[in-house]
Formats: sequence, structure tokens, C-alpha cells
Amino acid sequence: MSDAPVRALVVDDDAFNIKLLGEIARAAGWQTDVAMDGVEALAAVERARPDVVLLDLMIPRLDGFGVLKHLRADPRTADVAVVVISAIQDPEARARAVELGADDFAPKPFRMLDVQTRARAALEMRAFRRRVEGRDEDAVRSSPASRPQARPTLEEGARVDAAAAEVLARGQQAQVVTVELSAPPTSDTMACVDALLAGARTDAAGVFFRGDQRLSFVWPVDALTARRRVGALHAAFAAARAATGAVAPRLWWGVGVDREAADSGSAAARTQDLEPVAT
Repeated sequence: MSDAPVRALVVDDDAFNIKLLGEIARAAGWQTDVAMDGVEALAAVERARPDVVLLDLMIPRLDGFGVLKHLRADPRTADVAVVVISAIQDPEARARAVELGADDFAPKPFRMLDVQTRARAALEMRAFRRRVEGRDEDAVRSSPASRPQARPTLEEGARVDAAAAEVLARGQQAQVVTVELSAPPTSDTMACVDALLAGARTDAAGVFFRGDQRLSFVWPVDALTARRRVGALHAAFAAARAATGAVAPRLWWGVGVDREAADSGSAAARTQDLEPVAT
């Protein structure tokens, strides 16, 4: 990303939420614009060219889903980072937002650190994508990243989501983490994976999905802590690749409020052949 200040667009029809999100954005050092409905939001995007949009879903004239659809359909705005901030609890609505191009989903009531962390991660991911534009398409197609790994069954996925719900019901924060590997882990990197999962077993009652090259599990921690922990695993894999001449597998990961969001982050990293760094 450039040294220019980040420009954030806050979209919400509640004046109090606009005030709070504006303060959160300014506390991060970002320039801020506001819109109170979907039509205003699209006009503000056209006028201000924000780097990130903090978007409520239930807004008048054009809802957040419509805003997402318009943003991703227009080549001029397709690369804008979007963090949905909504009180909607329906998993299908969240999944639809991700399918339409949301980079992350922050629940209401929101916290300053959570919003800032998710927005920064979305901005960093978009920056990664821009940096790999124009590379050789044959190399992209032949990359291990172009081959998705086995996903959990519906039953296994439901266990991960149920574990997250159980942690939330105890009054704790919950983050779902998805990790994908380009190949089965080596003995050295397997030890790193096991160390990571040891914390998940303790924190989330051992409920997680584990395949040969894919992991999904739950941590009762805030988003920043989760990203730092899995970022440490990423660093260990990168060190192993450097030490073995890239024999060790590559690693891609995603962190989110539910499995859909985590899977989306991991899939975005894999399809772009990226390894996100911790924020």
C-alpha cells in the first residue's frame, strides 16, 4: 500500500453508528466520508474513491447486498475493500455477503479494535492481489494454489460452527480459523501444526475439522490475537520453505467470525497464490 492516508467510507442509516464508526476510522488515521443509504454510498464511492467501505446491510433505497453487487460489477470499484458491519445473525445472509464480494464481516455491536483489524486485513489482502496482477497465467494455473483442498463435509463443518456458537454462548469472543496447505506437511512443519492445534484443543474443547491438507478450528480470542497466532504458523512454514529450498508446503489461511468467512479468506489467498501476513 502507498503512504497516502487510507480513505474510508462509512455506510449506515443510524447517526449514532456513523458517529462511532467515523471516530474508529479517524482513530486509525484514516480520512472519512459517510453515506446513509445505498444510493448515497455508490455516489460517495464514485466521488471519493475510498480504499475501504464499512458497510451496513440493512440500509434504505439500496441495501448493502445491492451496494456490494454494484461495486464488484464495476471495474473501477471492483478492488475496493469492503467490511460488512451488521447485526444480522443469519448465516445465509453472511454467506451471501461473502459471495457478493465482502472481504470480512464484523458483527454489531462492534468494537474499535475489531473493526480496525478487519479493515486493515481487507486492505492488505487487496494490496496483495494488486501486486500479483499481470503475472504469467500459465504459472498461475500450474501453481499448487490452483488446486483446492478437500473441504469438510456438511456434518464436519456444522461441528466447527457449533463449537464457535458454544464459545460465544459462554460470553467469550470466537474466531474460526481455516488453514490450507499446498501439500501434506513435512515432519518439521507437522510439529508446527500440532503446536497450533494444541491451543485449539484446550480452548475449544477439541472440536475442529482436520484433513491431510486442510484445518478448520475455533479459538475463543479476538481477531487480532487469532491472526497473530496463525501468522506465527505462517512464519514457521516460510522459514521451513527457505531452509528446504521450497520443499516444505505453502500455507494459506483465513480468520473470520464463522467458518464461511474463514473459508473465504483462505480460498482468496489460495486462488491468488498468496500467504497473508499477520496484522
